[in-house]
Amino acid sequence: MKKIVAMVLSTVILILLCACTSNNTESKMFSQEITIIKNEKPSMSKTTMSNAIVNEVIDILGIIDKSPVQEGDAIDDWNIMVKLKIDGQELSYTIGEVFTDSDGRQYSVTNYDFIEDKIYEVYDKIDSSEVQYS
Repeated sequence: MKKIVAMVLSTVILILLCACTSNNTESKMFSQEITIIKNEKPSMSKTTMSNAIVNEVIDILGIIDKSPVQEGDAIDDWNIMVKLKIDGQELSYTIGEVFTDSDGRQYSVTNYDFIEDKIYEVYDKIDSSEVQYS
């Protein structure tokens, strides 16, 4: 009899835990948004909240072949800017021959043409209107 009561009680607790977890997951879903800006004349941008696009861009940022730029050699020349908003935190990256991370650290990029092509492929996939970035 004790085993049956323990099994029933365990099942009820498991059901309650699952219900609480699913409710908490829904209320704690994080929000994310990505904006890709092309530094042209005029600068154009697209924004999306798509998880797939955000993950794809993060993966691309992770494969940038980079080496630190010497202090004093800072460069403010970029072709692509990526702005990420994740749970209220904003991160901004610029990409050109030099990659600047959201902390302002700069790196020379040796595979820039490849990265640019990949980011532009993602940009073209974003299902939103292209707008002038200001």
